[in-house]
Amino acid sequence: INGNTALVGTNIFILTKTLNIPSQQQANNQAANNEINGNTALPPTPRRRPKLADGCYHVFIDAGANIGMHTRFLLEPSLYPKAWIARKFFVAHFGPEVLRDNRDFCIFAFEPNPIHVARHEEMRSAYSAMGWRYHFFPAGVGDKNDGKLTFYDIGDELGFTTILKRSCIENKCPQHQVPVYRLSDWIEREVHGRKISSQGYGGKGYVSGPRVVMKMDIEMGEWLVIPDLITSGALCHIDAIMGEFHLKAQWYLYPVTFPNPGGNGRDWTLHNYTEAAAFMNQMLGMIERNYHCNTKLEMRDDESHTNDGMAWPKPLI
Repeated sequence: INGNTALVGTNIFILTKTLNIPSQQQANNQAANNEINGNTALPPTPRRRPKLADGCYHVFIDAGANIGMHTRFLLEPSLYPKAWIARKFFVAHFGPEVLRDNRDFCIFAFEPNPIHVARHEEMRSAYSAMGWRYHFFPAGVGDKNDGKLTFYDIGDELGFTTILKRSCIENKCPQHQVPVYRLSDWIEREVHGRKISSQGYGGKGYVSGPRVVMKMDIEMGEWLVIPDLITSGALCHIDAIMGEFHLKAQWYLYPVTFPNPGGNGRDWTLHNYTEAAAFMNQMLGMIERNYHCNTKLEMRDDESHTNDGMAWPKPLI
């Protein structure tokens, strides 16, 4: 009203110029120029966490490795002519044995039974001398966050398991607290999205691209782990699985109750063989009918060599 508006505006302009602070319009113009010229500042890219499987052309996960025979079937097949189930499976997914090169493989073996630790350390040492990558985890795999579970040494063909046999309640089977990894999380964290070399060492055309393959023999734990692999989406990161459902041979365990130690769910029970078989077929059907995953299944194990007896390989001098 008194003509002070222009003066205030002028003072603000002078102050702006003196401090070299751009006006809002100037700031908007500069932002537009940056966008046009591609100079827009981007947030810093998070640093990538290295993965255990970085640099591995092929990955073989041995869940429930026992004494590591399936790794020997893969890397040293000529020593085990009777292991035709495993060898046929590996040929189907890794290519012909004569064309494969063991330097293309990274093996990750999980075995919770402490009696086998020394054997796996020997295996790791022998394979390392050959230039083969063998990683051993004295741990089990499960469907819960990484932690520990109680395993029971129940002394029959089921061996070392988290399922408490009824006779163990009376006779008190030996117990072991064992580290356990949630397998779906571990695959996502250490395998999926790994850095892969552009070409393998093996013969040209011996297999079309890198593979992630798994053997699973986790003594009733499959009833928990496979559903978790499905629902988490981790199953889609695996090209092929061989293994077995412990179903008919363990009839004496029924009813089998799977407890929920974390409290974030509920216990559930397989009451008999018929119920277990129906659940197994439903899971396998879900996997086979999933058009978003190309995971191949071979639900049988190769137990042709329960003992080894073969010497470790030695590098050529």
